[in-house]
Amino acid sequence: MKSKMKTKTKILICASIVAIVIIIQLITSNVGQGTAMRFEQTGVFFPYNFDASPSFYSNSSEFFFFATRDGVAYRTANRDRVEWNHAYSLNRPVMVGRGDFAAVGEQSGGRRIYVFNANEGYLFHVDFDVPVLTFSINETGFLAVVVQYNTGHGIYVFNQASIGGIDGDWMYSRFEEAELVYPTAIEVSADGRYIIVALLDLRVRPTTTLQFGYINSNDGFITGHIQGLFSEERLDRQLVYAMQFMSGNRLVVATTSQLVIYQISPRNHAPSVQEEIWSEALENSLTHIEFYGNSHFVYVLGDRNIGMSDAPPPGTVNIRNAAGARIGTFALGRRATHLSVGHGAVLVGADRNFHAVNFNGTHLWEHNSLFDTRAMLFLDNTDIILIAGMNRAEVQERRRVRVSDFENVWDDED
Repeated sequence: MKSKMKTKTKILICASIVAIVIIIQLITSNVGQGTAMRFEQTGVFFPYNFDASPSFYSNSSEFFFFATRDGVAYRTANRDRVEWNHAYSLNRPVMVGRGDFAAVGEQSGGRRIYVFNANEGYLFHVDFDVPVLTFSINETGFLAVVVQYNTGHGIYVFNQASIGGIDGDWMYSRFEEAELVYPTAIEVSADGRYIIVALLDLRVRPTTTLQFGYINSNDGFITGHIQGLFSEERLDRQLVYAMQFMSGNRLVVATTSQLVIYQISPRNHAPSVQEEIWSEALENSLTHIEFYGNSHFVYVLGDRNIGMSDAPPPGTVNIRNAAGARIGTFALGRRATHLSVGHGAVLVGADRNFHAVNFNGTHLWEHNSLFDTRAMLFLDNTDIILIAGMNRAEVQERRRVRVSDFENVWDDED
């Protein structure tokens, strides 16, 4: 009897040990299982009216500019707090940002433009008696503006120091009076020395002329040209899509048929010279282009041009440095609807589907928004984003969370 009891006891002990081993194996084999990296709400959000025309800009920071019809606010992602705000009234505001500066004006036909700085808030505004066609701001706060007169166009450059000057608020001005010639883009170098104007000439066939000139009249004197121009570049049958100065006085120009980089080189006691240092013909349309500081630019290809069956597929993202060298690429797989850059990475989206990619092309994450998205951009880092919907924007952070098997379908990685 005792022998049978001992045998049963041994069997129970062995069974218990086996059960414990199995449980331990199950626990250890499932460490990390049932979890996924996904974006979660941080509790920082702010509503706006559907027709508020919201726009957003961040210089790779937890702080961001937020503009609507009623004013501009500078907010932070980590706390639902407004650092500063400035009220105005604009019908359809549009904001452009560069570095720590932002400029806000009307989308079309407005007559006032505001300039803001991240640290100081409101800096100045300029008023015109005629409609504004386009404007830009550079990383040191130079505002360049094109306005429409009854006959011809005015081209102006302002900064905070020029406002209230005895000769007018502008530091540079000129008048373009030729009929059927339209300034379509304008750019000022970071040091405020050079101005580039793209003029679209429709008198014979569509042709864009890039005019390279000096802003300061003392510099311009040596050119012998009343407008301080020292060079021109003719782009036949091309319309300028975007242009921006990069490091080393390099100018990136994107047109309807090519990407080109010009180098401006100063000379002692002689006008500066410009030369083309890189170009690439486009076999696709461009859907988006963004610039990262003065070091990189990113663009997304759209539909293939007629007859270009071997062209890259729509949604191809190319990342290049200021010299034009391609350092990364990514295939979105379909036509893009969103593009932004920050923290040495790209945020590209198609409708509600978004991907983050390093500048070398390494895929970081994929995220599917649960609602229609106006804009999405990086804030503190590539795992903290601002996502703007139709009537509210919110800050989300990518975290590891426990999820069910069903929820795993919506997460970017296990």
